[in-house]
Amino acid sequence: MMSKRPTWVPAYLVAVVLALCSVASQAQDATYTLDADFDLGTLTNVNHDSPNNDQLQINTTTSTFPILWIANAGEDTVSRINTDTDCEEGRYETWFFGNHMGNAFAGPAPSRTAVDGDGNVYVANRHFDNKPPSVMKILQSGGIDRNSNGVIDTSIDVNGDCIIDRNDPAEFIKLLDNNPANGILDPAELLDERVAWVVQVGGAGATSDLGRSLCIAPNGNIWLGTFTGGAAYYELDPATGATLSGPHFNFESNYGCLVDSDGTLYGADLGFNMAILDTNNPADFSNPATGGPQNYGIAQDSGHVYLAGLNGGSYTRYNKTTGVFDNPAAVSVATRGISVDGNGDIVLGTSTIYKFNATTGAVIWSTPNPVGFSDQRGVIVDSNNNIWVVNKNSNNVTKFDEDGNFLATVPVGNQPYTYSDATGLSFVSSSGSGFWNVVNDGGSIDIDWDSVTWNTEPEAFIPPGGSITVEARADNDLNSLPILPFTPVTNGSSPLGLSGRYIEVKATLTAAPDETSPVLSDLSIAAVADESACDMDQDGDVDRDDVKIIFGLRGTTVAPPGTPPDLDGDGEITVLDARKCVLQCTLDNCVRPVTKGGPVRRINR
Repeated sequence: MMSKRPTWVPAYLVAVVLALCSVASQAQDATYTLDADFDLGTLTNVNHDSPNNDQLQINTTTSTFPILWIANAGEDTVSRINTDTDCEEGRYETWFFGNHMGNAFAGPAPSRTAVDGDGNVYVANRHFDNKPPSVMKILQSGGIDRNSNGVIDTSIDVNGDCIIDRNDPAEFIKLLDNNPANGILDPAELLDERVAWVVQVGGAGATSDLGRSLCIAPNGNIWLGTFTGGAAYYELDPATGATLSGPHFNFESNYGCLVDSDGTLYGADLGFNMAILDTNNPADFSNPATGGPQNYGIAQDSGHVYLAGLNGGSYTRYNKTTGVFDNPAAVSVATRGISVDGNGDIVLGTSTIYKFNATTGAVIWSTPNPVGFSDQRGVIVDSNNNIWVVNKNSNNVTKFDEDGNFLATVPVGNQPYTYSDATGLSFVSSSGSGFWNVVNDGGSIDIDWDSVTWNTEPEAFIPPGGSITVEARADNDLNSLPILPFTPVTNGSSPLGLSGRYIEVKATLTAAPDETSPVLSDLSIAAVADESACDMDQDGDVDRDDVKIIFGLRGTTVAPPGTPPDLDGDGEITVLDARKCVLQCTLDNCVRPVTKGGPVRRINR
């Protein structure tokens, strides 16, 4: 019987090979399963709180992104406020400034905002300047390197004083009508590279329509409602701003809107009716009379819509199931802004802020606004369940905790005029979802990504009626990721059809109808095996010498799994990896290439 001879591999070559493996392994593949792993991503309305550590579930108190977007109508800008630090982090011009400082009802005059599931904001310019309404998209992160200088040029608080100086070009990037000079904000004039796009809506005939209603459907599409002229709703593509459908005329003074998880749009008019429009079938709409006070702001929870009472009455409540309106507030106050907080309570007010129990209408607390009456427009809830009041005439916002205790006054731009979903809390809460995003750096360009796999551990759980959906996008430029659409991913399916150094994965956890949360126990990202790694001696071909080296490394463990030559990704170099490399041999039968001197002869020492 012939005995098998052990494959001899020089010690120095093993060391070189393992070193190469280490360099090549910059964690193309990644697994997230512990608290520290999940913290490498962004948690939005999900947590891994004790005793449910090392897994993700939806928050019991709804949360959102730690950013507040305030439209400054008197200077045609939007302020980005970090709601954890109370600092203005950026300010973005939404159109060419029309020199109407102090007048929120002249020029472009931005007002309504809407925040999507990735934290990006859309802002509508009303346009009192005889131009059609326009919508701008501003990215929460990343940007478009339009001048190819390798950085994202954007507004930033350079000196750290928590205020953006409009007169400092290092902190604020002004728009110039020069490319071409035609009175229209053209793509080449978008100098702040965090601005993705701006579009005019409704065409040349919409010069008096005024964009006064803005919201986002569950599929991510944007809905803009116009106020006068051809009062109607338009559906816009979130990636480009292109009009997908509309105008859908409802002939109401559309003043604000929200869309629920079923795709039903509810809109407040500046009157005594409420718009109801099926975004999946826009021809299906109605405008029922509310029977309550005059409308202004709008809010919602899973079962009700709330319309702010402009001239008293506090709010009108609409039951989505029964179609009945009522007025349950225990006290009658006039208000413009209204929101539902993370616990489901209602907040509203002007010089005095109130919190109501949504079920009974009882006042939970009331507290004075320290700036007094300042023509307050919005009452908005942030990611920590704190409350922000938009004070138009004093050019600032005031902050209270969820118990009504005053926390801060934060300056913003001129004539702040926002009372819509400026943090995304309504969008998040109406979906009953939480989100986890993570970006994995594969370490080299043009990586082909193979699969995303999740919930392989015993803690994984999806209740009846709940779900976990996963999407991914990839690119060689980290800053370009936020402008790319996500591609839906099937658990474990291969290949993904995505390529790039960076891959971003987004997991959406959606609760069951009884609010039971699913559990994401783990998630793994894998790249397509780099079969060029079979060239273990780095001589430019794959032959029996390379296979012998791999045989000699059998039993060696590698980290992370998938580090070459662990081609099957099991974390250990085995005969299976060698067999995979046999299939990659340069010549038939895995022979060595022939040189002038004939086959290369290896001398064992």
